Amino acid sequence: MSSGKAYILCRFAEKSQLYRPWLDGLPVPCEIVDDFPATWQVPEDAAIVISHMHYRWEDINAFRRIMDQGNVPILILADGILEYRNIYEHPDLADGCVFQPVIGHKLACLGRGQVRVIESWGNIGKCESVGLPRLDPVLNETPVPVRGDGQFRLLIATASTPAFGDRQREAVIESLRMIQQRFDQNLLINQRPVQVEWRLTDGLDRELGLPDTDLENRPGLSQAIDSSDAVIVTPSTVFLESLLKGRPTALLDFHNKPHFVPSAWMINAPKHLNSTLQELAFPPAPRMLFQQTVLHDQLECQSPATPRMIGLISGMVEEGRRARAEGRPFHFPHRMLDDPARGFQFVEPGFDLATLFPENHYFLEMDRARLVAELNLAVSRLEGIPEENSRLLQQMDLNQEHCDRLSERNNMLSARNLDLRERLMRIKKYLRKNDVQFGDDPDTE
Repeated sequence: MSSGKAYILCRFAEKSQLYRPWLDGLPVPCEIVDDFPATWQVPEDAAIVISHMHYRWEDINAFRRIMDQGNVPILILADGILEYRNIYEHPDLADGCVFQPVIGHKLACLGRGQVRVIESWGNIGKCESVGLPRLDPVLNETPVPVRGDGQFRLLIATASTPAFGDRQREAVIESLRMIQQRFDQNLLINQRPVQVEWRLTDGLDRELGLPDTDLENRPGLSQAIDSSDAVIVTPSTVFLESLLKGRPTALLDFHNKPHFVPSAWMINAPKHLNSTLQELAFPPAPRMLFQQTVLHDQLECQSPATPRMIGLISGMVEEGRRARAEGRPFHFPHRMLDDPARGFQFVEPGFDLATLFPENHYFLEMDRARLVAELNLAVSRLEGIPEENSRLLQQMDLNQEHCDRLSERNNMLSARNLDLRERLMRIKKYLRKNDVQFGDDPDTE
């Protein structure tokens, strides 16, 4: 691998789980830049510049100058899920600063769902589906089983930044207070006693008057997810971690905004709460199947993300070295990372018709010989239907011909009756004229 350094433009990179899992695996030495102004000059020994700081004028101006110089690749890291309010309704962020466009050569995305959205903003060829290296340890863990009876353990959590502005904060508090009042009145779900653990941020626990907790000794959020049977969380990357751990997970969102990340369960209004709680305690198989599909679309997690991150950085460093040696511009393929699935979505393990449709007994039938025999009979029956339909149509034609003849005969009888009536009227007039007695008057009938 070429000489040079990777410059990390983030003062807290050594402590951040966004960087720490892969720093030791870099193909070149790295140097963390604690602070950089808008006029920061990229050192001559730079092999690549890496950062997730993509929101300030100082960051963007530095990246723009580096790109204009054209001799050092820039990798930007997506640091979480995409959220509509953060992109379009954040009072402290300039319009378009969230990847509209990406100021860099490549963007390490969480998953294919994020790639699609960001590419739709004009970033074709810049997005790579990497995943989140900090979640790699979860892939090697044996999932803690979710309990289907006994006490129901519910985790309620909020994002690191649950609201952007006072109005959004009020909506978050309203949604949390609704849940709090529900459990103040009734601590049962489907006759199961409920144990609620609150993991709130930004002083929201004080807003709700929750008891003080020992922050130093309580387990981390990842352990809290393991200890839960279900999770309710405001939009955040915690949502993906909960899905990865197999917890039925609902998004709590009273903002009524579009979602870039869908969910099997949504709580958008008070009327959604009780039905959602009941299903979280006994999650239907179709919902869990959809939740797994969302997970694999939004988070690249079929294999660890760290090798993909290292592979992407190594490929960018090597392309930078070659381009400089040959005196040409960078040429990064639209997709640098190998995709074993070749862009296709694999079949989820939870896709089982007998589980998804438990009331349909046909999906429970496992006798292959019987199924083949019944299928053969059904095919034979279907093959005979065209001939049967032909006979029915012929019979209908014959019946129609018979009906036509009856209608014609009826018309003839009607005409004859009308003629007889006219004759009778003429006879009546003749008899009256000649003062002849006659029987019943036909007009009186």
